[in-house]
Amino acid sequence: MNKKIVFGIIGILAIIASVVMYSMGKNSSHLSELKDFWWYPLPLAAICFLVAGAKKKEG
Repeated sequence: MNKKIVFGIIGILAIIASVVMYSMGKNSSHLSELKDFWWYPLPLAAICFLVAGAKKKEG
């Protein structure tokens, strides 16, 4: 597998984790911390998508 595919998959998984954290935290009073910190995986997703979309330098 090449680097773009790996980082793309990691980015997608981070977004899925964020959505799951929000939905689980919203529905359960015992897991309310998940709703408070649902956005934590989003910077990882953004970095992964930037790395996956970066063009390779020639030289």
